[in-house]
Amino acid sequence: MPVPPKWLPRALSLLAWALLASMLVEALHDVSQAWDVWYYHLPFAARIAGIVPAKEFAYDPMNQARFDGFPLLGEAIQGLLWKITGRAESANLVAFSAVPVFAWFVKRRLGVPMYATILALLAVPLVQIHATSCYVDLPANAAASALVLVAVVAWTEEAPPSDRTLIVACVCAAIAANTKALMHPIVGVALGALAWRLKDKKRLAALALALPIIFLTPLKNLALHHNPYYPVDFHFFGLHMPGPDEPYSSSPVWLEHAPRPVRFLCSVLEIGVRPMTDTRRWTVDEWTPPDAPGYRMGGFFGAYVAVNLAIFVWRAVRDRKDRAVRVATVAFGMLTAVVSMLPQSHELRYYMCWMIVLVVLNLWLFGRSAPAVAPQRMALGAVAALAAVLFVTHGAYAYPSGESFDQLVRAEVDPHALRKVRDGEHVCVHRAPWNFLWASRFHAPRDYAVTEAVEPADCGGAPAL
Repeated sequence: MPVPPKWLPRALSLLAWALLASMLVEALHDVSQAWDVWYYHLPFAARIAGIVPAKEFAYDPMNQARFDGFPLLGEAIQGLLWKITGRAESANLVAFSAVPVFAWFVKRRLGVPMYATILALLAVPLVQIHATSCYVDLPANAAASALVLVAVVAWTEEAPPSDRTLIVACVCAAIAANTKALMHPIVGVALGALAWRLKDKKRLAALALALPIIFLTPLKNLALHHNPYYPVDFHFFGLHMPGPDEPYSSSPVWLEHAPRPVRFLCSVLEIGVRPMTDTRRWTVDEWTPPDAPGYRMGGFFGAYVAVNLAIFVWRAVRDRKDRAVRVATVAFGMLTAVVSMLPQSHELRYYMCWMIVLVVLNLWLFGRSAPAVAPQRMALGAVAALAAVLFVTHGAYAYPSGESFDQLVRAEVDPHALRKVRDGEHVCVHRAPWNFLWASRFHAPRDYAVTEAVEPADCGGAPAL
């Protein structure tokens, strides 16, 4: 394999950091406008940080139940950043930081150059889109991916995991599990694999002592609500733990009766999604009209997935006697089996860890065999995929192209309706997902209280806006 020119690593590094810098500017300028951001992520963040307390903005009963039961580590950090900077846009930094921090972790643990990891991750549409949003899927999945990779490396080494490795694993597990409940099965399997490698009873005891912190949210819910996944109505091996919210279930009509692994496969290959000529092919939640064949499907760039899978399988077959390759193959097979069976497995934003682990394993395994050549070649392949993603989306997620928070408030709050509200009054807002923008905190020096409603009838006699 020919040696690449000496300037190539520097050029690729410059490209990676320039793109990341542009996305940082976007994250600091553009406020996310996705439904979930304003329906609960930022309202929860603002309440946790004391920016908009309950007396100023009261959730509807279902949202209050979500606040009481959801893992809220991501929203807590979002609220802290908002409080420190005074800008709602700063909440985007929670998701944005996942990319460089994870790339740094991969460099330290696996020796992969940061530029290669950054380019390979940003070539995944959902990773690029979520990196400048207020969703918490990316930081949760990055933490889960780091945990899986720690377990993989632990099984490639002759010596059992060190204390430092165990601490890193527990921190990653706690971040993932207390940010998103859907990460719990992945965290549990990865910790189990790591525990199997621990031969020291003291380390096993230490891991056991960390479990209450790692699974703090479900344990808290079990104690307070008698349901670890409150507010979701939860059934487990015949045991019913009630909750006010029904389990979320939605899929394209043509896949309604298909097994979850089939849905997952169709989604990663992007069967039925919008064409490459449509700038909305990839969005933060892959929303389409519910009757569309690609409803909530795709987001990993099917061609990029196919190439990475082909490279991984080729490597697994060619170097099957290499212990690291065998371990990586078994680990990725286990991850695929777990993820494909989880709820809503076709909604890939919930399970970005699958694609993250795949591209990182490819970078790592090739880097081990040809450290002077492989990272640059793999990064060049990622650049090609990245260019296609930027072309399709018109680069909308890679530079400041949206509105600031103040602009969004002016656009979504009717000033004529607001002028009718008297200071000290308690009003009701039924304008989802923008209810939160009506809080008096964002219309100083006004002083009034807001209750959000799912339906106008929920206002209970309070004046409705």
